Amino acid sequence: MTDPDLAVPEERSDSLSEERPDPVSKERLDSGTAVIEFIFASIVLLIPVVYLMLAISQLQAASYATTSTAISASRIAARDADPSERRAHQVADMHFTDFGLTGVPITIDYSCSGPCGQAGSLITARVETKVSLPGFPLLFGTKHSPHITLRASHTDVVATAGGD
Repeated sequence: MTDPDLAVPEERSDSLSEERPDPVSKERLDSGTAVIEFIFASIVLLIPVVYLMLAISQLQAASYATTSTAISASRIAARDADPSERRAHQVADMHFTDFGLTGVPITIDYSCSGPCGQAGSLITARVETKVSLPGFPLLFGTKHSPHITLRASHTDVVATAGGD
């Protein structure tokens, strides 16, 4: 006779005794996916963010250069009875080169509130430039690439006859 307390329990066939997945096979299914996920995340997230940072920094540099050019052009015109456009364009080229922008089309226009050479009248310099977005001139050429137009103006008082 056998004692029921010493008997070996039989395996149960209910839901608790179902086979558990082998942890080794789960690892095999996931092997190598981190590299693929990193590459996918880099392409989808990092590249557009880096491009956006480059575009914004180029536009900010162009904005600073345009504003500096407007200030310098109005000061040149306010101190000279006959402002030289050549000198204003030289200063503009210097400002844009300082900000790392070369070959950017620059337009400088002047307007006066009275006679332009008369002391005490106001002279306004308006500067307009077109900045291409990074990379697009390589794809579409410089004439057909998308660009952003930046404008700046500055008004200065024409100096007295003695330059005081």
